[in-house]
Amino acid sequence: MLLPDKRVLITGSSSGIGAATATLFAKEGAKVAINCRSKNEEAMEVINVIQKMGGEAILVLGDVAVPSDVRQMFEKVANDFGGLDILVNNAGIDRPNKFEEITIKDWDDTMKINLYGMFLCSQAALKLMKNGGKILNTASVRGLPHCGRRGNLVYTVSKAAVISFTTTLAKELAPDIRVNAVAPGPTNTRISKVWSSKTKKHNVVKSLLKRLTEPEDIANAFLYLASDAGDALTGEVIVVDGGYNLQ
Repeated sequence: MLLPDKRVLITGSSSGIGAATATLFAKEGAKVAINCRSKNEEAMEVINVIQKMGGEAILVLGDVAVPSDVRQMFEKVANDFGGLDILVNNAGIDRPNKFEEITIKDWDDTMKINLYGMFLCSQAALKLMKNGGKILNTASVRGLPHCGRRGNLVYTVSKAAVISFTTTLAKELAPDIRVNAVAPGPTNTRISKVWSSKTKKHNVVKSLLKRLTEPEDIANAFLYLASDAGDALTGEVIVVDGGYNLQ
């Protein structure tokens, strides 16, 4: 096992990349806190899957953009796990829209979840990482230079900020806390299910591997960073997109 008895909180982990990462980490011996804003069937299913394979998982409810919620989330982790070794900041939203149609609410909601929530959770995690730890962030290829997409400005800006947050925080928290990010390309999650056939075809064609990235692909990258194998890395952004950003 690569993560024996490691204590992990993964935000936004009731489905998609978060759920895949939680399941894989538990398989590798970690104790995992599953997070979502309100109790739902998806979150309970992730916990059931983990428990059925002999793993340990708890449900931690809360909105990462609400300070009081974050405080309660980390209090529960502290009470149930006695501390925290790994935080995966995965919670995020995407509201594509033409520039002229973007509202203040669109901007604020996206920044609150994608960036403000990451700041709040990372700050709270630091208090529980008494003997060092790892903070892992979900970025996006959209946040890379020249990889922004029309109609996706707010999300792109938020993910560019996530990359800057990652590299800068790594400098501030070194050497005891390692901070890294994974930047997924277009990924086969429930969001992709509402893509138009044209959008999906474009994303597949642009990939050098001619397929969408799977949540498990991203989870494997997070596992590498979370495990001892990734101990020499901090301030890094690992791109997992099948070569999407190269074209």
